Amino acid sequence: MVVYPICRTPARPRYLPQRYARKALDRNGLLPRDPGPEKLGPGQERLYSFYEPPMVAGLHRITTKQSIGVRDDARKLPPLEESQDFVVVAPRYSLPDGAVHSAYPPQGHTDNVEILPHIVLADPQLPWVRRAIDITDPKARNRVPWLAMLVFRQEELRYSKLAEQQSNTLAVALSLGGLGTLVAAKDSDCASPVVRADGSTYDGDSKETEANFIFVPRDLFNSLFRDSEKSPGQQKLCDVSRYQWLSHTRNINTAGMANSGIDGEEGVFSVVIAQRAGPLDVTEPTDLVAHLVSIEHVSDMSYPVTKDRIALCSLESWSYTSLPPNSFNVYDAFRHLGSTHDVLRITPEQIERSLAPGQSLPDRLRRRLLDGFVMTDYRTQVGERTAAWMRGPLVPRIISHGDEAPISHTGQDLQVMDRETGIMDITYGVAWQLGKALALADQGYTTALSRLSVTISRASMEETKKSILRARGAFRDKEEILGGLAESLRTLRSLHNPEGLRHGPDARWLPSSFVSVDVSRKGHHVRQGFSEQVALVTERLTGSTSDGFVYNELNTPLSPDWMIVCSWILDRMYLAGVPAHYYLPDPSYLPDESLRFFHIDRRWIDALVDGALSIGSHLPNDEEIRGNLKKAINKYLTQKPDGLHYPPQRPGYGFLLRSELCVKFPDLIVEGYARGKDVPDPTIILRQENIAEGVLLVMFDKKPGSDGLSSIVLREPPHEQAFACGASLKPASLAVAYKKIYTIPLEQQPTGLDRTKPVDTITHYPDGSDDHGGHSPPIFTWSEDGVDVRSLHLPAYARRVHEVIRKGLEKDYTESEATATLMGIQLNHPMWYLQVRMEPSLFGGADSIGEDDDGLLDSLKMTGPPMSPPPELASSQPDASNAFSYSAPVDWNAPFVERIEGAQGSRSDGRDEFRLPPPHVRCLAVTSSAVLPTAGNVSLKAGPERMTMAYSIYPLVHREMTDKLKPLPHRQDAIFSVRRKKGNDRWMLSRITISFPHGKPRENRATLMEYYDGPGASMVTDFRFNVVPSLSTEDNDRVFRLTILPRADYMLIKDLKNLSIMLSGIMVSDYSKWRDEWGKPAVKVDIREEFVERNDLMGSMDLDILK
Repeated sequence: MVVYPICRTPARPRYLPQRYARKALDRNGLLPRDPGPEKLGPGQERLYSFYEPPMVAGLHRITTKQSIGVRDDARKLPPLEESQDFVVVAPRYSLPDGAVHSAYPPQGHTDNVEILPHIVLADPQLPWVRRAIDITDPKARNRVPWLAMLVFRQEELRYSKLAEQQSNTLAVALSLGGLGTLVAAKDSDCASPVVRADGSTYDGDSKETEANFIFVPRDLFNSLFRDSEKSPGQQKLCDVSRYQWLSHTRNINTAGMANSGIDGEEGVFSVVIAQRAGPLDVTEPTDLVAHLVSIEHVSDMSYPVTKDRIALCSLESWSYTSLPPNSFNVYDAFRHLGSTHDVLRITPEQIERSLAPGQSLPDRLRRRLLDGFVMTDYRTQVGERTAAWMRGPLVPRIISHGDEAPISHTGQDLQVMDRETGIMDITYGVAWQLGKALALADQGYTTALSRLSVTISRASMEETKKSILRARGAFRDKEEILGGLAESLRTLRSLHNPEGLRHGPDARWLPSSFVSVDVSRKGHHVRQGFSEQVALVTERLTGSTSDGFVYNELNTPLSPDWMIVCSWILDRMYLAGVPAHYYLPDPSYLPDESLRFFHIDRRWIDALVDGALSIGSHLPNDEEIRGNLKKAINKYLTQKPDGLHYPPQRPGYGFLLRSELCVKFPDLIVEGYARGKDVPDPTIILRQENIAEGVLLVMFDKKPGSDGLSSIVLREPPHEQAFACGASLKPASLAVAYKKIYTIPLEQQPTGLDRTKPVDTITHYPDGSDDHGGHSPPIFTWSEDGVDVRSLHLPAYARRVHEVIRKGLEKDYTESEATATLMGIQLNHPMWYLQVRMEPSLFGGADSIGEDDDGLLDSLKMTGPPMSPPPELASSQPDASNAFSYSAPVDWNAPFVERIEGAQGSRSDGRDEFRLPPPHVRCLAVTSSAVLPTAGNVSLKAGPERMTMAYSIYPLVHREMTDKLKPLPHRQDAIFSVRRKKGNDRWMLSRITISFPHGKPRENRATLMEYYDGPGASMVTDFRFNVVPSLSTEDNDRVFRLTILPRADYMLIKDLKNLSIMLSGIMVSDYSKWRDEWGKPAVKVDIREEFVERNDLMGSMDLDILK
């Protein structure tokens, strides 16, 4: 039984766009030139009458001869000569695995009587690796192969002696010794060219060698090996010369082919054609068997053979069915596909047929079904069995992909409840789980992703720790150490000087200037700086050796792990490895003989990729890594590689074809054309693969019906198209359309439809006459001596083709004799093709995403139930401010202390939760706005006319520096002096708030501190009050607040004297570049006093006064 791959899976699913990119680089001169022969263009092929290897199989002898002479020596030395025998090994009794590329008609299929079965071999030299006859003319234009294609009815091969051993193709498995015993027996009724008459083998082949044999009837064998140019009495040996016309080699352009296109854009194959057609006297389909046999040593057999059966070695075999006239053919199949193409879904007619008479379907269910959904069994987490909606990645309408995509940990949060039907839609949850399963099944990808995640995590942690410690003066890299060696040496030389032991009042900071910082993964400093470092490290590791370019598979990657991960993820975007039942949730979507177009759901792809990347998430912060890996993929998809004018392509549309055509022609050519362009640039077809027997998947990046893809052409492949004895074969006539075959250069050949018209169409009859009044030797043998031959009459057929074409084309055909190449073209069955023109309305109504899908992975956000909004609080904005001027050093790399926002498990009441910092650090909450409660509704005229307190700020160790903070290389304590003014005794104080800018400074905003992680603030003298430090945001800017609160509700102002506070351990920013209206360095400080009047009848109020 012949075995060949109908569905080949490419090693690289994206080989088509990658191949086109290399061709574009080659056109731009960026790749080394290939010194090979000129490349074939699309649709072109180059034929050879034979492709004989330099050395054929068998025994050979190599002889070396060396002559040695001595200068000025008259002696003649005898030459040295040495010989060595060796054997060239080649297939003989069976073919190696993978030798057969295809066969036609395929196993179990049907075809018309005119068809001549053929087999395509992957090795272009295989039919000539052995000699069937000795070569008499080395310059002959043809070579007789050792292989022949024979076709039989099943009853012709039935052999009663070995009937129980015959296979379904009527072959018998025997050893050479067993065959020899059968042939040499006294009562033997069979002969064979495989063994000698005495049963011995040729060339010392082992008798234990197993092979398959068919037993051909004597009369049929004599007809197939008769020399038609000799009378029966003149022929003494069997003739095999006719088979030189039935084998040739083809070099073809494989662009657009699903199987052959995997190995390159050109393929070289050998073709062996049968000479017998189907039976002509049938009204019902008839089973035939085809055998590729060896005709080696047949020419040594005497003619005619007298024994009843002749055993031939069968190397490959299969069966097919020959149809009576007017049966289904390729032309009808193409017409049916073109007239019934649709989108991939159940049709409204199918829905109506599934309903009982008078039954109707709810509108919501109908819309769901027409959108490509199916209902499936679903078991919830608690074990309850129910139904759910599900759809695959191939959808019948264009879907708006939106701006957000999921990032999930389990896939459960990607399920969506259909509120109208009350049924859960599990589409994206299933995609997420599938992505995770595919990733876990691929050990190479899993290992590479784990290594990459660990590398990014470790490098990011290291850089984060360096940043934190460098901000506190506790870390220096090698360059900084080398730069400070001079200062270090000066310090060492001064150690003996006792003056260095004397310090001022600020010396207390020197021994303990560094406060211990938590640099563990859970520390709040690390959490705040980790994200930025992950982005930087990921960008570096996903880059290439080419400056400014990400790794794009055309350059050299910096990380081999990223090369594996990137390639794997991009393959999943082409749906490589996705099981076919995800493409087709229900078989009714793709009935027999149908062509269905689809759009690729980008959300489904996002969920698939997110699930595949989730296996590398083991630690809390690893979500940052997953997000940045997606950003790296998006950067790859948007960046044009060097030398190309377009970014990497990714599929957004496609079609599925289910037809017998895909089995008959596994290399069915698919071509896409843009409106107004003969050659698309870049390529349109991005993936083409036979995913199952009879099912072809094709993907492209242009919307069907748009200007970028106006039509699709399905075409028979040149090396798999059928061969036929003529245009029409009947019991008493054969009509032959003689094709125009040119031998002049291609550029001189005519173009247009006239080229495809035959030179002439002639009907031939069994006696040699024709409908043109001519008479010549018959070109077809219907029967001979009562034997149903149904075969080409060679070489008469070849010579008649040569004569008609030479007469019709004159100078355009210059061949001097008929060749196997000529027969290979003439016997080709007409190449049908189907052009499908798609309408822009193929996918329904107007779409919201344009013609071309960008194919990017969307931004990462957790989908889940929204939190309850926080309670609305009244806010009072300050009407005026009080400004102070001071100076302090800055640390630009210091991280901020902030709240962890958006974490899973947040309280639904809107209140923030914070991780506890180390004991020595005050972690300050960052509120979303400056929220201050009002105390009443009283007119401002009732309040004091100025602030009740006098304010100033100075460092603890330099009290004389009022309103100034000198930059210091260590931490210091800042005193905020708050002293009561005279008057205003009738007021009661409820709160004082001191606010100043915090965080990194900007062009128009100076800050007092860039970060704060000191021990906190405390009251200096009056412990009836508490001071509370906090962080908040106003207009996206951080503000540091010091709030002074009485332990009681209110305190009489007349009882107050000094409410000064100390903020310990601060590193002050360098604000020297920011000036106030008087040109002095300044930072703006806001002060707010809240108070009530002692007379309760007057109520209470808030008042801001500018100092």
